Amino acid sequence: MRVTQNITTSNFIRYIHQHAENLLKTQRQIATQKRINKSSDDPIGMGQVLGYRTNLAATDQYQENIEQGKTRLEFNEATLDLVSDLVNTARRLAADYSGSSLSIGERQSVALQVKDLYDQVMQMANSKLNGNYIFSGHATNAVPFSRDANFNAAYNGDDGELRIMVSDNVEVNIVADGRNIFQDAANGGVNIFDELKNLIDGLENPDPVAGSAQIEATINPLQDGRDQINCRRSEYAPVLYRLQATDEYMTNLRPKVEEAMANLEQADITKAVVELQNLELAYETTIATAGRIIQPSLLDFLR
Repeated sequence: MRVTQNITTSNFIRYIHQHAENLLKTQRQIATQKRINKSSDDPIGMGQVLGYRTNLAATDQYQENIEQGKTRLEFNEATLDLVSDLVNTARRLAADYSGSSLSIGERQSVALQVKDLYDQVMQMANSKLNGNYIFSGHATNAVPFSRDANFNAAYNGDDGELRIMVSDNVEVNIVADGRNIFQDAANGGVNIFDELKNLIDGLENPDPVAGSAQIEATINPLQDGRDQINCRRSEYAPVLYRLQATDEYMTNLRPKVEEAMANLEQADITKAVVELQNLELAYETTIATAGRIIQPSLLDFLR
């Protein structure tokens, strides 16, 4: 094979471009402190890095969901704790004022207290967190409960649950249908609003004997209603524990994923600097050699 001047020149140009490209790549690694800056640097490695980044982004989202879930559970717990106390206060009033010997004035005074308790319970049932009602199912913009002038309560939400994604294809559900908490008569539980209304009606009944019977009939249901509230509160404990355990697991997992990604992605700066020096020497040597071997020809002068 005859080696022409053009072949020699082309080879030198190709070598110079290759050295220049390697220099640029190594300089980029030193500047960014990353071994992989684009897919062509290491296609397989870049795929693994993107996978790690996706995992970290998903972990961030799951931990944000978990934090919101914990806040919601703690808020629900505090709200129902107050409701439990209010219902218990109403039960004590029913027990203390169920006798037929009380005057109409005394019963009217207690009836006002129970009406106030009724409205406080409804206020708690209509609690909002971050601008959303917590006991109206998925209808978070709808006021869950309302009443008429005769203290008949109505539910305005739906049967939706709060679903919290805590991992891939894993979710935790939190009861958000207020009927399951405050009006559970359909499931064999207690309609707390109805029992408070019955207590009010008994206290306002002009017939002392009939009124006393009505009042006394609310004592056990109100106790059951309080137990119903506390039962719902107890259901939060295992859910909260699960959220905390999952959050702790992800917190411990994060540095391991970050370390694995760093080992794959980050450059060895000391090694890169040495390599850069070698590439600079090779580049300069190639330029110098090309300058000595490729001499101007007659055609170069004629152009």
